[in-house]
Amino acid sequence: MTEEPPPESSPDRSLAYASAAAIVLIVIAVLGGAGVSRLSGMAPTPSPSLTRSSPPAPTEPPSTEPFVFLQPLSAGCAAGDGVYVVSDGGGIGRFAFDRWQLIDPIARSLVAATCQGDVLTAVGSGGRVIAINDRDQTIRSDGVLLDDFLGVATLGDGVLAVGRSGTIQRQGGGGWGAYATGIDEDLYAVASFSPSSAWAVGAGGVSYRLEPAGWRPVATGVSATLRAIAARSVDDALVVGDDGVLLRWAGGWRPVTGAPKVSYRGALRLGAVAYAAGDRGTLVRLSDLNGPPTVAVVDLGTTCTLRALFARGDELWIVGSDGGRAGIWRLSGGAVVRWGQCP
Repeated sequence: MTEEPPPESSPDRSLAYASAAAIVLIVIAVLGGAGVSRLSGMAPTPSPSLTRSSPPAPTEPPSTEPFVFLQPLSAGCAAGDGVYVVSDGGGIGRFAFDRWQLIDPIARSLVAATCQGDVLTAVGSGGRVIAINDRDQTIRSDGVLLDDFLGVATLGDGVLAVGRSGTIQRQGGGGWGAYATGIDEDLYAVASFSPSSAWAVGAGGVSYRLEPAGWRPVATGVSATLRAIAARSVDDALVVGDDGVLLRWAGGWRPVTGAPKVSYRGALRLGAVAYAAGDRGTLVRLSDLNGPPTVAVVDLGTTCTLRALFARGDELWIVGSDGGRAGIWRLSGGAVVRWGQCP
């Protein structure tokens, strides 16, 4: 396994938190057409009389929250004091102080995200990597390679990203470098535990287990695309994918039965239980993963495609979207809070 020198990267730039009004103008230009040009073209109107009046009191700029949910949200996680969501062809949203903000309106294709401490790392098409530092309030954009990244996980001092045509790249203190050779299948998800211990799963039902000797293929018994993995260790893992596939590791991959037959796109371990999320608003809760799991369906009251799961403390967060309508749900202590446009 070798590392390549880091690519050139675009300089850090400040987040849009500090200028909500500027954000709104940019967002309107991107999402609303000619609104900004009309405002910028207006000339001041002379006062019709000499009557003087007090200037209006300053007001809060318009909220950018609605714009967060008018885009194809794809993933999210909690970094620092905020919760972030990214989109596959839209901007980036942040939740803090009980409100959502569209902090970056630049359209990017980001499909997976992971957070560690104050830093979010999101990956997507064209080998794009976005790093957001919540403490410093900066965004960094890097182009690592040409192949699409499809999954990402934290790995000690950096991250491990997987993608098209068997791409596996590791980011460390010295930059990005290839972390596997000889893998050809598209890889959609990765879970990492140390530089010599990880899982990667993908198209055709493939799974690869990283060991000190390298990546070893492990048969799953399925041919459907595997899209997400949730694991506390290399020997305690849940994998989900198309055609209702749910697999748990028990010395080998074993099918989980009793769940709705939909395509699953997200998975998460949260304490002693696991969750899987997918099409038609399907969210299932699995307990007792040491034996045949007990499966229960959680009703979110939506038919929206659920695309990603993440945790903040003991809270479960769900990201969903269908086209230009998105939704986010937060489950905590049996209570559900919902934001967005998803039906």
